[in-house]
Amino acid sequence: MQLFFSPNGRIDQPTYWRAVLILFGISAALSVVSAYGSPFLGFISIIFIWPWIAVHAKRFHDAGKTGWLTLAMIVLAIIVSAVAGNILPGLFGVDVASMQREMEENMEDYLSSNDPGAAMAYVMQESQRMSQAQLLPSILATGIVTGVVGFVMSLFKTDPNDNQYGPAPGGAAEIFN
Repeated sequence: MQLFFSPNGRIDQPTYWRAVLILFGISAALSVVSAYGSPFLGFISIIFIWPWIAVHAKRFHDAGKTGWLTLAMIVLAIIVSAVAGNILPGLFGVDVASMQREMEENMEDYLSSNDPGAAMAYVMQESQRMSQAQLLPSILATGIVTGVVGFVMSLFKTDPNDNQYGPAPGGAAEIFN
């Protein structure tokens, strides 16, 4: 578990990819739960930002680089996510702007009824409908971001010697124990 919670130390590329696949799987599962449960469950994914940072910092350490380069990966992930998030829904026939406009127009009826419970129920229902419509594009966008960042990370080769961040990794068995 230290793999996901501490940015200290080093991990080799195979261990990096195992960790990335685990985190991607958790992210996809949270997207599905959020879309078919409560859309607000998606906010749980915020707690998984730290494990992503820890894994990337260790990978940089393995290449003899500072873990602060993880900030560059975050910027790259945000840019790729924004591009993919704007392109993919349209490719899947999801018109997010239209769905939001429709929700706002219908919301006026609920607000004028002076029933806040009904308004909240409508917002929850529509948020869930929008989450479900965007589920596949969202998971695909996360996969694209993961792939692009992973490709960039693969450009950083393992330092075969001990370095300032620790001894050369001894393999996944050592880290996952």
